[in-house]
Amino acid sequence: MFFRCRSQNKTRKSQADKESADKNKEAFRLGSSIAKLITSSWNSQENPGKIYIFNRRVHHGGVGALLCLSNLFSKSQPIPSGILSGLGEGLAKDDYTDIDSWFTFDKKAYG
Repeated sequence: MFFRCRSQNKTRKSQADKESADKNKEAFRLGSSIAKLITSSWNSQENPGKIYIFNRRVHHGGVGALLCLSNLFSKSQPIPSGILSGLGEGLAKDDYTDIDSWFTFDKKAYG
């Protein structure tokens, strides 16, 4: 009796894990689509601006890499983590050519 209850519980848990993974994949696709919209809009500008926080350059690839870390919470929060990690992957892919300077936080040059 104990083994059957345990195996049924395992089946329910694996079904819940599968549903959670499916939700995460769908949310990831949504996040990727949002990233494509944002990056295509940004890249369509003739001279897109640069983002500075506290006079330090922030690359969207670096932000994307950090957003990808949200996938660590995919089991407990499948939808938000999927959206954020999809968005992060899209941002990181778009800025891949600048990967060496993502986390240098260069100081803004005035003048």
